[in-house]
Amino acid sequence: MYALIIIALIIHVLSAVFLVGSSIFVWIVVWPASYTMSDEKLRTRFMSVMGKKFAFYTNLSVLFLTITGIYMVYSVRPVYITNFYGAISQTWGQILTIKIVTVASMYALMYGNNIWHGKLIPRLAENGNFEKLKQVRKIAHLLSFITVFLMVLIVIEAVFLAGVFW
Repeated sequence: MYALIIIALIIHVLSAVFLVGSSIFVWIVVWPASYTMSDEKLRTRFMSVMGKKFAFYTNLSVLFLTITGIYMVYSVRPVYITNFYGAISQTWGQILTIKIVTVASMYALMYGNNIWHGKLIPRLAENGNFEKLKQVRKIAHLLSFITVFLMVLIVIEAVFLAGVFW
């Protein structure tokens, strides 16, 4: 039983490292570097291709994080499921609830942004509607930045949940 929990924890942490680390890398390195391309259509096409490739691994990480997260709550803190009100009267239950709400918010924002803007941005670039593209990108980048901020916040919540500061 403990071996499965340790394996789940390792998968969970590695998936989180990939998801958060690669998202920050895209924000700090890839996105700013893409502005060195002078052709807006080519830049948008590059970011779309990179985004699709990145999305596969992001989705895989999200799947692993969700499965291992649920498994660890069920295995380590089953009282959270069987006696929710009793669990949230404890500090760990409150932190876990905050983390779950933050994760759900991050998932909704990340996938909502990608579904809505992921198809709109390439279409605007192909049509040459660069003024509208600029406006849409500002919104998409803001939502993306908030998503990365939530990812970092989730990592901080995980540290508190692990009891590092208690």
